[in-house]
Order: sequence, then C-alpha cells, then structure tokens
Amino acid sequence: MSKTLLELLKANRRRFRKQKGTIVERSNAFWLRFYRDGKDGARVKVTERLCDKGREFFAADCHAVTVLRDIRMAQVNADHHKELAAPTPLPEAPPLTIGAFVLTTYLPWAKGNLRGSTARGYEKLWGQCLKAELETRTLMGYTTLDANEFLTKLAAKLNRNSLAHVRSLMSGIFKHAKNTRGPDNKPLINDNPIRDVKVLVKVRKPKDMVAYTHEETMSILNTLDRTDAKLFFALCAVLGMRPSEAAAVKWENINLDGGLLQVREAAPYGVLGELKTEKSKRDLNLIEPVRTYIAAWHREVKRPMVGLLFTPDGRNPINHSDFARRWIKPQAEKVCPRWDGCYSGRHGAATDLYNQDGDVRAAYQVLGNSLEVVMKTYVKANTEQGETGLKKREQVFLKAMGVEK
Repeated sequence: MSKTLLELLKANRRRFRKQKGTIVERSNAFWLRFYRDGKDGARVKVTERLCDKGREFFAADCHAVTVLRDIRMAQVNADHHKELAAPTPLPEAPPLTIGAFVLTTYLPWAKGNLRGSTARGYEKLWGQCLKAELETRTLMGYTTLDANEFLTKLAAKLNRNSLAHVRSLMSGIFKHAKNTRGPDNKPLINDNPIRDVKVLVKVRKPKDMVAYTHEETMSILNTLDRTDAKLFFALCAVLGMRPSEAAAVKWENINLDGGLLQVREAAPYGVLGELKTEKSKRDLNLIEPVRTYIAAWHREVKRPMVGLLFTPDGRNPINHSDFARRWIKPQAEKVCPRWDGCYSGRHGAATDLYNQDGDVRAAYQVLGNSLEVVMKTYVKANTEQGETGLKKREQVFLKAMGVEK
C-alpha cells in the first residue's frame, strides 16, 4: 500500500466527536436524539425513548430528565469511541449525582423489593425533604459534615420522628450506593457519610398521637351516612385494624356464623399485598357494632361470597386514604374536633383494650404488633387508674395512723 493511500485513509477516517444528545417531548414522553455511524459510514439519526413524562420528569430541561440524558449519552459516546478506536482520550463521564442515583437505581430498587407503602413513602420524602439538598450533589463528594449541617438546619422544621425518617432514608441511599458496583467494577462509594452524623441541636418531640375515646368513636359512627364508611371506620376504631388491612378484607375472610375475621392481606394506598409483619396475621372476634355493619353491607352489595369488601370497580381495593378523606372526614370533623384520621381509631382501640383491665396482652394480640411496639406507641394508660391506686394507698396509711376517713 502506497504512502499516499495510507495518508488518504487517515484523512478520511471519522474523528471522534462527543455528542450531548437532544431531548424532545412526544406522546407524553421524552425521547433522546443522537447520531450513529451506519453500515456505509454515513451518519444516521437515532431516536430512543428516554422516559415517561411524570412528577419527577416534568420538562425536557428539568434536572431529572437531563440526568437520564447524560447517563445514556455517556454510554453512547463510550461505544462510539470504542468503535472508532480513536487515538484521542475518551472524555470522562460526568460525576454521578445523588439525584441520578436515586432516580435511576435506588427508587426503582425500592419499588421492586419493598412494600408498596414503604416505597411510596420514600419517594414522597425524597421529593419533600431531600431533593433540593441532594439532587445535584455528587455521591463521592457528599460528606458527613454536609449531612450534619443539613440535618441540623432541618431540625428547626421537623420533630424527632420526622427527622429520624429523613436521616434513615439518607443513610439507606448511601448504603445502597456502597453496595453497588460502578463502571470501574468498584463500589460507587467507599463509606456511608450518614453513619457518623450527629445533629447538634435539641430536636422537639413529636406531638402525642390522638386516640379516640369510645364516646368519640360512637359519635363518628352515628354521624356517617354510608354503610361502607361506617364499616370501614369500625374495623379501624373498634377492632383496631390498620386502614391498609381494612381495605384488603375479603368476604372469604369473614365467618359471620363463627364470629371471626381473618386478617391476611393489606392494601396500602390501593395496592394489594402482604401484611406489614408476620405478627400482623391474626384472627379477630367480630364484636358489635362491627357485626351489624358487616351484615348490612353484605345485604347492600347483594350478598357476595368472595371478593373485596371495599372496591371501586369490583377488582381492585380502594385507596384507604382517599376513601376516608371523601366519605368519613367531612362528617367526622363535625362531631369530633380531635379528628385525626382512621389510624387514631386504631390508637383508641388499643388504649381502651389496655384500660379494660390493665393487661397489655389484650392490646398487642388484637393489634398484631410486637409487645414492645404496643407499649411504646399505642398504650396510653388511663390516669384514673393512678388516682384510684393513690386513694387506696392513702387508706392504708390512714389506717396505720389510726385515723378514720
């Protein structure tokens, strides 16, 4: 081959050019356009679907969409560089941001491996509390001191429990990154910067949970005009079920003759699935007024033998939050100034069960929690028990003193 021909081939060889990619919106989705070399050496325009349009991916120039573009184009550029065997060094991919990792790796993992309500809570917490702080920060560059300053500032706005949830999610994100391999086959990060964080201010304690009294519970039940609303609230406030458990009850779980209701599934926010814990699996005695409401609702829906008690379409469970907000809350607030949702009915049931005879076992066996959780979260002792006990103790001392009263 002559020297002239070699020089000609070198001159005609395509040089490597780094592409940025163009984002276009079409059919309620975002698409990525870039160029590839065709079989004959000509440049060919390629259009790939990047992501659906949604809450995080709301505009072509928003950070979440541009992050996905940069990640995809880094791979496109790397493949093109390899094909050309270009002598120029390959431009480095942009540093991986925490926002990119959360959107492309952590949240999809959470949705695929955690309970639906947990993944939904993580997504909501990310958007409300963490996105502004972490979205554009790099995984490798975020430090314990950064987290300390952020959480210390956040402590002025949140209570102790809420701040703990934020810190837990942050730690989970970085822990997941530490256990994820990067392009160089090494962990994305070597240390979890949240592990040694210490909040340097006093954090206010959370407000006490509302626990409806049995008088408040009956007032709410009496004011509701829909049979299904009465039954749903009674399952929470009389039997102490979680709203997600009440939303998942099926007719085959109920034995009216035997007076039992089997708690076997949960439907957090309308997604049918497993119970929160193994201890949550339990059988509950059907007491009044639940039995009456079940019988009335059974007649109203033409006596089905199987299927969900509460369903908007005959196939799927209700979203318990939306159901309560629409059919229970407006009327309940009129007769119960302390209205704080259906979960406070569960707290009220636990409190009443404990105060019947002071035996915490009655509460934790019905609620489906561990004894430790019931003691810490649900049981609120009636102060009358302490007052009665002190009066009895006083009588003992008066007798010892020889004083009659």
